[in-house]
Amino acid sequence: MSDSGDPRHDNSETGSQPQGPAQGTAAGAGHEAGLPKGVLGMPEVLAQSIGGMGPSGAIAVLALLVFLNAQNGSWVSFAAAMIIVLCIGYCASQFARRFNSAGSFYVWVTRAFGAPTGFVTGWALQLGYLATGMATIFAFGVYGGDIITRLGGSGFNPAVQDVLYIVSFAFAVWLTISGIRLSTRALLVLEAISVTIIGVICVAVFVLHGSPFDSTQIKLNGVGTGGIVVGVVLAVFAFTGFEGAGALGLESKNPEKNVPRALLTSIILVGLFYIVVIYSQVYGFQGTKPGFAGSTAPLPDLASIVHLSFFAYILDVGILFSQFGATVAFINAAARVGSTMAKDGIGVPAMTRVHPRFRTPYVSIFVVAIPMLIVPLILASAGAGPEEAIGWVGTVSAFGFILSYILVAIAAPVYLHRRGERAGTVAIIGTVGALALALALYANWIPQIPSNSIFPPLSAPYTFLPYIFLGWMALGIAWYALLRVRASRTIERPPGTQRDLDVSGGDSAGIVLSPPRGETEC
Repeated sequence: MSDSGDPRHDNSETGSQPQGPAQGTAAGAGHEAGLPKGVLGMPEVLAQSIGGMGPSGAIAVLALLVFLNAQNGSWVSFAAAMIIVLCIGYCASQFARRFNSAGSFYVWVTRAFGAPTGFVTGWALQLGYLATGMATIFAFGVYGGDIITRLGGSGFNPAVQDVLYIVSFAFAVWLTISGIRLSTRALLVLEAISVTIIGVICVAVFVLHGSPFDSTQIKLNGVGTGGIVVGVVLAVFAFTGFEGAGALGLESKNPEKNVPRALLTSIILVGLFYIVVIYSQVYGFQGTKPGFAGSTAPLPDLASIVHLSFFAYILDVGILFSQFGATVAFINAAARVGSTMAKDGIGVPAMTRVHPRFRTPYVSIFVVAIPMLIVPLILASAGAGPEEAIGWVGTVSAFGFILSYILVAIAAPVYLHRRGERAGTVAIIGTVGALALALALYANWIPQIPSNSIFPPLSAPYTFLPYIFLGWMALGIAWYALLRVRASRTIERPPGTQRDLDVSGGDSAGIVLSPPRGETEC
């Protein structure tokens, strides 16, 4: 085996990295072996990424926000956002082609920069998953409440909302524990239903106008560059969750092919869906009053414009399914990343346990899912409305996702270089993605320092939300530092990684698990 293919060569420049209470390699491997191997085909792996993005729910929430800034250039904002996220997905796919793991970005960045940076990535990613899971549970309450209200009930009564949150949580946990195949197939079906419903409305818009071509949007009439830029920043958030397939590396068939394909394919499919839907919405609202900007429920209102008023109920059900599916996807991903980190001594040891019947990380599922319910219940009891709460937790989640995306974009070319492979193209693509996301991070943090004419200044409570992110990161780093002090062993890479794949032929290039001292890898 050449040095470039030897897993030990990956960290030869950084040296061994200390970890927390060390887990024996054999133990770590045994827990990892508890997850079912090769049970998921490409459709199910793809469903995990698509379900994480929750396209039906995302477009229902973000389309209006993007339009308020980009106007007739809204479709350009979504197209640009798709390209930016594709840059990140391309960098992530470089890792997924070479080795598979349930640890996703946490393991991947560790392979490039070592355990400390890998931990920062995994910790930030977990915040993204947890906060977005809270947002989708809130959204389940919004659309469930709307359905109940349409049927004559009091859907937004606080007690009813609490029940809806609990129902969403309970069914999502049950589904994720009951097996990865069942949960991913459910994601595929639920999202397909909601996407189809929205697709019918888009087609109806084109039929009503007699043509799919809208010259005002194609020519970008009245569009300013600043508005499109702000629209891009907002549209990027509609793609968070695409990396979910990376957590299924151990459970996927042909992971070196299916996982990277799922990462990129999901971004393209969902991105095209966003472009078509936002284009159709802008087109459909032309000449109406109060218009797209004055609509409080754009998709149901658009259904009425194209004479499909009865679709308002179906849309609520479809988006409800989409939000539930996203909750399932985030629990799936967060539980597997959390379980992998626990194997490395970071977290509760019980999180490594696998259900004896369903072979799912059931303890880790409970650990990551419970906060997704508790926080919404606390905020609701404090008088926060579900719509405003979605904005709060969604913004916090964005900080976690963006940081982890930036780090994986930077890590990919470093990892390839250390393997002795060409990294120029990946470095260029990763730089583009990282810089664009850095702009998004800035726009949602301190756009008023220095003042500018592009991004509006933040107002409370959004001015305080970045500090929740900083507090989360500080807490995690302090915990990790404590573990390093207490550690008596060192590790070169997370034992959550299963195998490294040779680039040339895709064959196993050796065991990636760090061997006990005195042993060698073959």
